Amino acid sequence: MTGERGDTLRRGFAIAALAQALVVGSAAAVVAQAGQETLETRVAGRTLSLTIARHRAYAVVDASELAAVWEDVRRSGVFLQARFLDEELAFEAGSPFFRRGERTFQLPNPPYEESGAFWLPAEFITRWLSDRAQQVAVAPRPAPSPPVDEPLPARVDPTVPWRVVIDPGHGGRDPGTLGKLSYEKDIVLAIGRRLHEELQGRDMLEVHLTRDNDVYVEHDLRSQFAVDRAGDLFVSIHANAAADERARGFETIFLGPARTEEARDVALRENRGPGADDAASSPADIQFILTGQDRTENMDESRLFAGFVQNSIRAAMHGRSPDRGVIQGPWWVLLGALARMPSVIVEVGFLSNSGEEEYLNGAEGQGVIARAIADAIVAYREDVLRRYAPAPEEHC
Repeated sequence: MTGERGDTLRRGFAIAALAQALVVGSAAAVVAQAGQETLETRVAGRTLSLTIARHRAYAVVDASELAAVWEDVRRSGVFLQARFLDEELAFEAGSPFFRRGERTFQLPNPPYEESGAFWLPAEFITRWLSDRAQQVAVAPRPAPSPPVDEPLPARVDPTVPWRVVIDPGHGGRDPGTLGKLSYEKDIVLAIGRRLHEELQGRDMLEVHLTRDNDVYVEHDLRSQFAVDRAGDLFVSIHANAAADERARGFETIFLGPARTEEARDVALRENRGPGADDAASSPADIQFILTGQDRTENMDESRLFAGFVQNSIRAAMHGRSPDRGVIQGPWWVLLGALARMPSVIVEVGFLSNSGEEEYLNGAEGQGVIARAIADAIVAYREDVLRRYAPAPEEHC
């Protein structure tokens, strides 16, 4: 989308940015004091001030700081258990899944052990533990049942294939990240093609590529491509870079305001595109929160799908590359597609790291990542159908 239409769209998002701010909720707020971040929230009627740490690419809280509201806290190996409001909580270091009572939930980032402490993602506090979040975790809104005389929406109809749109980033006059051996545009295209081929061999999936050769596609047109094809899922593939050549790892990004300077810088660089100046997409333009119930739901689903992708790649890598977690960032390429479908960006590794660049240039590395993303898409579709599709009728 270019010209007057594209300018109008961007102005609309800029207005939304000014009108909205990312608010965790009146029950929780992050406060920076003397260089230290503190999460202030109410839990079980108590006001807590929790110190935030950032050993990895996301905010965490030492579980021991919750002793005032938790009972019977127990650690055994990589497991942490506690009781909260007469319900059992159970976590495993390295796993994004946790149990609360008889129900299982998925965090966007896993808890972990560091320096003898058990660290929980800060979002667990704000989304599942704070007083304002209680009703969300205990009684999630059920999916509405469609009228019996109307067909199911395509995404939740098990008889209808999903349309998956794969977006290899950059291309043509935009090389993306420059490694010592390769361009980002070439590596992500190779992975995108392999993913396309992999998904064609899976049941109930219809696959499209935003580009299948070395051409540049404007950000807006990539999203529009997905919308025009009534996509059910949008996956954009990119590679990372850092000034520190030791930086390694993979991450999955969903749309939202950047929570770290690193995420903000990467998004700003990617949003500019080739030949654009700094004013083309300033931080003020891209620090936004989307409004509208349909987009809110797709943001939640994007976050969930990102977890599936991250977990699948981590399992496929077998420790070869570090898991940098699921993060959020203000990427223009996700904007248009998100209004209609869950959308994520997969950063497959660092081309600034010679070892990862060599791996990503090879058939083995490209194949491992493509298969892992394909597995995540299949698993996520099954999860959506399990959550939303009606159970088949039983015949006596």
